Amino acid sequence: MAVYMTSNIEEYVACFFILSIGLIHGANDIKIINTVYKNQSLNLNKTLFLYVLIILIGTLMFYFMPQITLLLFIIVSGYHFGEQHFHDIKTDYRPLKYLLYLSYGYTILSLLFYTNWEESAVVINQIARITINESFFFYNLIGSLGLFVISFSLLIKAIPSPLRELFYLIVFFIVFKTASLIWAFAIYFVLWHSLPSLVDQISFLSNEVNKKTILNYIKSSLVYWLISIVGLFVFFSFLIRQSDMFYAVFFSFLAAITFPHVLVMSKIFKH
Repeated sequence: MAVYMTSNIEEYVACFFILSIGLIHGANDIKIINTVYKNQSLNLNKTLFLYVLIILIGTLMFYFMPQITLLLFIIVSGYHFGEQHFHDIKTDYRPLKYLLYLSYGYTILSLLFYTNWEESAVVINQIARITINESFFFYNLIGSLGLFVISFSLLIKAIPSPLRELFYLIVFFIVFKTASLIWAFAIYFVLWHSLPSLVDQISFLSNEVNKKTILNYIKSSLVYWLISIVGLFVFFSFLIRQSDMFYAVFFSFLAAITFPHVLVMSKIFKH
């Protein structure tokens, strides 16, 4: 599809799906937290305060320690992507399972960065003020892929369809190679991550997934989703004057809201 769309259309479509399906998959975190801790003294105001506090801390870290925070964001996001994808794996070797989570998600991100290395280098430079060349992205991919192959091989008996997982990586490479950075990210983030995550969350909150529970999820997410959208819009309108900083601010915004979301989803998978 990316082959037939202009870059501007790709950007608009990608941002639409990221800010709709992608963003709403994390908009019910407060309700999930209260469900997880329903037998403990954790009220809505306290939950909301802690959640927003983590976001603010993440935002401040990006401002004062951009390089360290960006690296932390990539590692945390990689682990989160891997956990979402492989959380059903049954094994007694927890450290190895955690390594699989991290190496798989980090490999996906490394593949995304390498296949769009010029765009990735620009965004990273805008966020962290460092310059990275193609070789760095290549060796980063090789390293993460090596860790994934090791953990994947050791847990292969616990993985339901190992050949399918390897086939997906080939598909990701083709998709990422033919799409722009934002479009490639949107395809993975929405189709392979957000939608499966929505299914897990709805199942956790309502014990089943059907039209009614999906609508209930959307209704309970709407307020927090709108707050996020309005906040991002205000940030761009009044604080950002340079149009070439769009991706830097966009991904920094996603990073800030990712930190608390990862903690919430880990609680779901433990339950």
